Amino acid sequence: MYRNNVVLGVCISSLFMVTFGQQADHEKLLAIEEVEAVTGIEGIKLVPRNPQIGAGGELNFALADGSMVLMVGIQDAPMYNEWKTQEGFFDESVPDLGDEAFQGPSFGEYRYVLIFRKGDKAIALSSFFNLGAGGEPFLSQAQLRELARLVIARL
Repeated sequence: MYRNNVVLGVCISSLFMVTFGQQADHEKLLAIEEVEAVTGIEGIKLVPRNPQIGAGGELNFALADGSMVLMVGIQDAPMYNEWKTQEGFFDESVPDLGDEAFQGPSFGEYRYVLIFRKGDKAIALSSFFNLGAGGEPFLSQAQLRELARLVIARL
């Protein structure tokens, strides 16, 4: 399972590309305080994009010690179908979230990725695993959906 999670994380990270001037706009979509409120975790910080440590999204939320909690990928709408058709990404559709949405991955015990499309944007929310608490994802699908609704309201 760990190998599959690493492979999926690397695939997601490699698909995310950020242009320098867009970072401030991306930060308007989801605030640190909102991630803390939804997760119940205090001391979360934004870290710069660095795929080598798992921070491959346009927004990367981490614990104070740098452990990654949540990665948010923000792409143009056509990327949604690329993610959906990539082997292992799609598990099942998620109704009533943006224009269309799905959760994944389709393998392993946990569904720690939520991908949705709203208008001209495709967004991927990916939870990391809390290795200090049994290896479960930091965020459940319910929490990812709550954060997605916040982002959708700002698109």
